[in-house]
Amino acid sequence: MKRRGFTLIELLVVIAIIAILIGLLLPAVQKVREAAARLSCQNNLHQLAVAAHNFHSDNNRLPCGINVPIGTANGMLFPTNTLYYKNGGPVQDPPNPNQLTGWPISLLPYIEQGNVYNAMNLTQSQYANCNGVNSPGATIIQSFICPSDVFGGVSGNRGTYVTGGVTYSFGVISYAGNSGTQAWYVSNMTVDGVFYINSAVRLTDITDGDSATLMFGERYHNDPNYPALATSSGWAWANYSAGQDYLAGSLVPINYQAPPKPNQTQTDLRTNAYGSGHAGGANFALCDGSVRFLSNSTSPILLQQLSTRAGGEPVSVP
Repeated sequence: MKRRGFTLIELLVVIAIIAILIGLLLPAVQKVREAAARLSCQNNLHQLAVAAHNFHSDNNRLPCGINVPIGTANGMLFPTNTLYYKNGGPVQDPPNPNQLTGWPISLLPYIEQGNVYNAMNLTQSQYANCNGVNSPGATIIQSFICPSDVFGGVSGNRGTYVTGGVTYSFGVISYAGNSGTQAWYVSNMTVDGVFYINSAVRLTDITDGDSATLMFGERYHNDPNYPALATSSGWAWANYSAGQDYLAGSLVPINYQAPPKPNQTQTDLRTNAYGSGHAGGANFALCDGSVRFLSNSTSPILLQQLSTRAGGEPVSVP
């Protein structure tokens, strides 16, 4: 019996059909992948908010944005206390007088990372806990990382910084504590949010309502006009400048990008802007523990109202 094979035309038709099916399938796969990343991110933020509440239960306050003692060592605040908040007078003494920590370090025991926390020396300033890839500060904490974030040039989700001939390694972080209206630079920091230098905010201080005040939000590290941001991230260091990596303000819209050839003010604003790799907006955890997705079109005024803890505005979250 004579066997019949494919003709060239039939083979080309089959190949074309397969190509069309693959073309239709890839966007669907991408949508599923992004939906999973967005859900994972929302879970991370909820976990951080619950951890902050548990910290509050144990300490009668939320974790300090950055806990920095007043002293003469590198990274500490000068004894003359000449560093001022933008709208709140001189920087106050830290809740923990002899420690240098940030909110990510403080929450480690509450997100099942007690072993990492116990390995850290909280009395040492600057980057003492990040001295090498095997140091506790170089630990990759998945609860701190959004799957859609981009850390360009960072190997294995670890950033590096070289100073004094020493290469320090940092586990990266995608989330920022709500510092209020302005989080950076230090002398411009406001004290109207939830986390800032030497903060000790209680839930009862959030008079605008827990469901109308941001606690944490995403911070996106991809900006074509500010490529240095992609390698600037670390959860484990603490000094008066550490807010550039894990605090955020609301002076610019969600997913604000720096303009071409940005000046210092513009890079400062971009450094602490909320944003994400998710299409159309970013995830936020509110002070009541709920997680919301706010779009890029969210009014800048509304974003600032959500950032203040006691502004007195009648605000509803979209």
